[in-house]
Amino acid sequence: MALTRLHAFKQYITPFLPESALIEDYSRRYAYGTDASFYRLIPELVVLVSNQKQAKQVISAANQHNVPITFRAAGTSLSGQAITDSVLVLLCDSWSNFEILDNADAIRLQPAIIGARVNQVLAPYGKKIGPDPASINSCKIAGMAANNSSGMCCGVAQNSYHTLKDMTLIFADGTELNTADEHSCQRFLSTHSDWVNELMNLVASVKQNSALSELITHKYRLKNTTGYGLNALLDFSDPIDIIKHVIIGSEGTLAFIADITYHTVIEHSHKHTGFFIFDDINKVCELVQRLSELDVAAVELLDKRALMSVAEHAIMPKNVADYPEHAAALLIELRAEDAHTLNELTHTTQQLINEFSESALATIAFSADSVHNAALWNIRKGTFPAVGAVRETGTTVIIEDVAFALDKLALGVNALHQLFIKYGYDEAIIFGHALAGNLHFVFTQAFDTKQQVTRYEQFMADVANLVAVELKGSLKAEHGTGRNMAPFVATEWGDDGFAVMVKLKQLFDPKNILNPGVIINADKNAHTQHLKTMPKSDDIIDTCIECGFCEVVCPSKGLTLTPRQRITLWRHRTELHSALQAADDLKTKQQLNQKLTVIENDFKYLGIDSCAATGLCGLKCPVGINTGEFIKSLRAEKAATNKLTRSLAAFASKHFSVMAGGARLGLNVMQVLEKAIGTNNLVSLTKPAHRLLGTPLYFSAWPRAEQPINCHVKQKPQHKKMVYVPSCAGRVFAADKGSDDTRSLVEVMHSLAAKAGFEVIIPKQPDSLCCGMPFASKGLNKEFKNKSEQLLTELIDCSNNGEYPIVFDASPCALTTLNAAKNTQLTIFESADFATEQLLAHLQVTQTSEPIMLHVTCSSKRLGKEQSLVTLAKACSSEVIIPADIECCGFAGDKGFNLPKLNANALKTLKQQVPKNCNRGVSNSRSCEIGLTEHSGISYQSILYLLDKQSSTVN
Repeated sequence: MALTRLHAFKQYITPFLPESALIEDYSRRYAYGTDASFYRLIPELVVLVSNQKQAKQVISAANQHNVPITFRAAGTSLSGQAITDSVLVLLCDSWSNFEILDNADAIRLQPAIIGARVNQVLAPYGKKIGPDPASINSCKIAGMAANNSSGMCCGVAQNSYHTLKDMTLIFADGTELNTADEHSCQRFLSTHSDWVNELMNLVASVKQNSALSELITHKYRLKNTTGYGLNALLDFSDPIDIIKHVIIGSEGTLAFIADITYHTVIEHSHKHTGFFIFDDINKVCELVQRLSELDVAAVELLDKRALMSVAEHAIMPKNVADYPEHAAALLIELRAEDAHTLNELTHTTQQLINEFSESALATIAFSADSVHNAALWNIRKGTFPAVGAVRETGTTVIIEDVAFALDKLALGVNALHQLFIKYGYDEAIIFGHALAGNLHFVFTQAFDTKQQVTRYEQFMADVANLVAVELKGSLKAEHGTGRNMAPFVATEWGDDGFAVMVKLKQLFDPKNILNPGVIINADKNAHTQHLKTMPKSDDIIDTCIECGFCEVVCPSKGLTLTPRQRITLWRHRTELHSALQAADDLKTKQQLNQKLTVIENDFKYLGIDSCAATGLCGLKCPVGINTGEFIKSLRAEKAATNKLTRSLAAFASKHFSVMAGGARLGLNVMQVLEKAIGTNNLVSLTKPAHRLLGTPLYFSAWPRAEQPINCHVKQKPQHKKMVYVPSCAGRVFAADKGSDDTRSLVEVMHSLAAKAGFEVIIPKQPDSLCCGMPFASKGLNKEFKNKSEQLLTELIDCSNNGEYPIVFDASPCALTTLNAAKNTQLTIFESADFATEQLLAHLQVTQTSEPIMLHVTCSSKRLGKEQSLVTLAKACSSEVIIPADIECCGFAGDKGFNLPKLNANALKTLKQQVPKNCNRGVSNSRSCEIGLTEHSGISYQSILYLLDKQSSTVN
């Protein structure tokens, strides 16, 4: 019956959506269905929605056909509120517009915009949004509002509930309500008068129940996201105000948020941060209570176990292991609108801290240094991933968050420690937002045996009783109720409070189609159902906690899979393999084998072929997983079994100059063909072969062939010398044909070096050299090693055993060679970094007013040298534009030719971000620049061209 309803639902929505918006294949349903929680449900259908009209049509269809739907934003939620075994509706990234209102006192946001992006656009106004969850660089606004996310500095006063201005909602019956539009409000009140009367009757019943009203008032002095926001029923009298505030924190169970408008808050630029460690957690909690009386922005608490988990951070004191068991630390941040006010606040705060000096173990004094303070915050941010990184394989990381009144904070910490001991969670740590009495505790848990599940059940029951009953706190402070805490909502709110929540759900969603099972769930064991397995799959990925932080930078997101999705699907493959080996009946084996075959076939494209493997995901991963390395290891396994691949790779490695010559010949042939038949005809001509054989697809930015390098360029002898290594791409691909400077990059480097007083040394026979990255990315490790060692031998000779700096004109080559040269004396630079450090001081640079688009490559970010590229661009132009939401360009060596969909997907928002008066783009990787040119409509070149154009020799 359910499948019949699902079929009717699909038939209804199909005419309104593009074909690609409906995902039914098992592999992607499984991969897309994962979130950051420790629960697993596989959706029967995944639907992608890009706008409000589509969302309304999907909701209306679900209501008409009685099909449950769950909306998903970024899937960083931790409590199982973003999974389903019915229809999963994903918000497309294209639904990410914003509108700044009232001189940035407010901002209207579409639901799929990333939280950090919002703060980025508000920064020039000295504003930000109030909520500041740890996942803000990855999570989306709709999810932040639906979970009433808060964070380290947000407290209660600046959460979504208290900074909400307006929203546009779509209810379960498809009705729309724009609370900012008076006509929309009046129309809703008129057409839903009976519904509104029921709501107001419920409000009246709550206000008449003095005990419940007192409980609500008490609970919302704390951070509280357990159940529905009953405070809205007391805080407001206007039905529209009540409706929109009840939606905050409702986790997609009452209505869909189509847009939201926040009141912004001030982002003070003057900040001091300090770190203070004491010998007694009780004294620490007493200090927190005293600090709450001052205007302190943030106070983060870390217990001894948390300190131990991050003891290896360079800025940490060295004797953490010797601290007493009850030691704890406070990370304190102070903010003010000006330096004088900040200094006064710092003085007052320090005087208070000094009163606890007898308990002090270590102090890192208040500082305004942003780099120093970022290191302090990284201590705090590193606690959760530190547990995840060292957990036993097969276990999952669970993070819970509770809140206590400040006068009960010490009791709460000590009681939680006792529960850890009782249940054997020896690795568990406590940290949290102490000013709000909000504690997170992190522990690892296996669910592979009945005994392990029982341990978790009993532990959670004791936690619920301790927090909600004994200490009158909140069971969920900021992570949402989800499936994990749904069985305990009544424990926290009592029968009366829970009954009101049940009535709210029935009123807003009478057919129970919106995210059923979340918040309101009759199953008292819901928190131990549908548990996610984390089987040992590969050493590179086994520490993945599936948080999703990696997804925002992945160029294949939305095209195939993200790093998280690749890992979760590979884990499922491992799980099926194990189940197949254990199965003892033919039917089960056939079913398992069928699933396994589907996944393995699909993974070749979804997981392996479409991965850029640039490793940018590793920078975002809290446990440092470079999924690209994992994919390259799978490519290596495949290559090892393919004799033809091995033979071609060996030939290419030994005869690299021949391959370079062949590439130039091919480019010349394509140029002749283009002149003969035209660009459009040539594109059409290459499509069939590309589709059938995977050969390169021609496009308008296809490069011309570069002339072979002349190593005998006349130079004036200089005291300063540099070794210059032209990249493969720079040697083969000529400058963009649409640029105003078509010199070779070698000529440009010589020009800049001469101006700055450097003599350039180019290795002999450069066409035979390669850093090895093209081989490494394909898993051809033997050839990678051969080319890398050949290059290093040549560089040692050219640089006089490391006496001269070595400069690569492409960031990927610099990164690859730096990693290979770790045990040598070579000094290796990427060109933009070398220009910033060694050339700028010897050049007279005239800044142009021409706007410049800047692409910061993955390799520059992995090198930690992105700021050099930005500094160089800003030295050359007064207006440098770094496009939002574009991290990796997706060209990925030759994938831009062989899999152009990846490049197009990664750069789909680039062209719309190029100002009309902008005609130049810069970067530091020739292959990336080809794709950037194709998808921007302007010419991209190495930033060295711009520097050479704007510079002259210092007089």
